[in-house]
Amino acid sequence: MRDPAVVGDGGSASALWSSVRWRQAATRWIDESLERRGLTRIPVTPRQPRVRPWSTQLVVDTSAGRAWFKAALPTSPPESAIYAALSAVAPDLLPPVWAADEERRWLLMPDQGPQLRDVADTESITGLWSSVLRSYSRLQRASVAVVDQVTRAGVPAAWPHQLVDRWFAGRGAGHTDLEPVLRDAADRLDSLGLPLTIEHGDLHAGNVFCADNTAKAAHDARFFDWGDAYVGNPLCSLLIALRGPSYHFGLPPDPERDARLFRAYAAGWADVVPASSLLAALDDAMLIARLARVFAMEAALVSATPYEVTTWAPRVVDPTVDEVVEVALRRAGRIGDSGISRADR
Repeated sequence: MRDPAVVGDGGSASALWSSVRWRQAATRWIDESLERRGLTRIPVTPRQPRVRPWSTQLVVDTSAGRAWFKAALPTSPPESAIYAALSAVAPDLLPPVWAADEERRWLLMPDQGPQLRDVADTESITGLWSSVLRSYSRLQRASVAVVDQVTRAGVPAAWPHQLVDRWFAGRGAGHTDLEPVLRDAADRLDSLGLPLTIEHGDLHAGNVFCADNTAKAAHDARFFDWGDAYVGNPLCSLLIALRGPSYHFGLPPDPERDARLFRAYAAGWADVVPASSLLAALDDAMLIARLARVFAMEAALVSATPYEVTTWAPRVVDPTVDEVVEVALRRAGRIGDSGISRADR
């Protein structure tokens, strides 16, 4: 008999997560999980602040303070396995998990305070984000020891040529003349000699816990929300990371800011690959990372209703698809800079 609390074939995840029956099942699981820790739930909770086609959250007040419950699509990367593996090799960079149900993609975690985007401002974000990126590269290096473990658990393996294969088997099928551009980019990334690592997939200041806007807090920051994670070339994580200050704080494009953030990240790999070599391959990484982003967002909408697809795809899928084509066309010499709606990065 199918578990009524699990998204089924052909069913809308958001409809399930909005149902009374599902919330009752989730609340029972939360209560049981808290009881095993000697804790109790405050009866007026949980509250459900939002439902997305790919996940939902419940806010739970407990006898030990606030906690957060998350449910994600059963086809999404298994976050509980990611937390377990990464916590074993970099325990200071991950928040604790109170309970997990990997099959149902349920997590219960204690509140960790503010996110970086809540405590930073336009003046402090570059310095704070630089510190966070240094920690993130350290986390990636530590993840080398567990990439086999997380891929066996179901985290997608998406190294550069796999992403290119998948692109031209799907959305890129109408642009096979651009395949040499993407293949060359994948070749250059592979030739760097970087190991395969965990990729957050959505690395920005809203997915980093940070107590305040001090250097110490940034050093102690912890990374969460691994729902778009995959195993691939580590440099690809910078696609979202370099855009974050503009997205969250309205800052204009700034090559000097990007260079500072890049140097902070690259310092973590200095004994493996020279920073100059990483910089030379950065545009290649940004192009290949866009492919991974498209696939992650498509997967996020796999259980969406037609209305949700028409609402979300133009926001989270189509712009990145357009960027891939435009950047590849420019590299192929088919259009000039004036034909690009966004910078190559």
